[in-house]
Amino acid sequence: MSDGTGREGRGGRGTVRGAVRGGALGARLGAGRSATARRTPFVVLVVTLLAGGLISLLMLNAALNRDSFKLDKLQDQTTHYTDQQQQLQQEVDGYSAPETLEKRARELGMVPGGDPAFLDPNGKVQGTPSPATAPPAPPPTTTPPPTTPPATPSGTATPAGTTGITSTAGTTGTSGTSGTSTAGTPTTPTPGR
Repeated sequence: MSDGTGREGRGGRGTVRGAVRGGALGARLGAGRSATARRTPFVVLVVTLLAGGLISLLMLNAALNRDSFKLDKLQDQTTHYTDQQQQLQQEVDGYSAPETLEKRARELGMVPGGDPAFLDPNGKVQGTPSPATAPPAPPPTTTPPPTTPPATPSGTATPAGTTGITSTAGTTGTSGTSGTSTAGTPTTPTPGR
């Protein structure tokens, strides 16, 4: 096996050792690669779960914010409708007050009723009814007919800044003009005052 130089023997041993060492080293490298290869799916799974959880939380947060705005809007509507209901209830209470009912009845020409009579369950009349009597009508009030100011003659124009006839005899005008006017006499402004 050896030619005397010993190279082949050493080389052979070195080759065998190298092969053993190379095989052990290859086994170690293969074992390292296989451990990394076994960890890769786990890492991908964890990263995927974290990313999915983060996206789910963001979507949930957005939905909660949207629902919060809807809730605020509905609460505002509820407050508005509650205020409106209270206002209407106060209006109904005002219409159903005894004083208001009496006033409206009198406006419609109704009069207070007389003494009532009651019927027993057996049909017997209890009490003596009396007719309603109208109170005496209040005396009519006389109001003087409204007075209309005399028209300005057709050929005479009212000066700018005046209002025509502003007061009756012996009173002072109050519409921006000064001076005393008599009935039927237009007032003119006094310059410089």
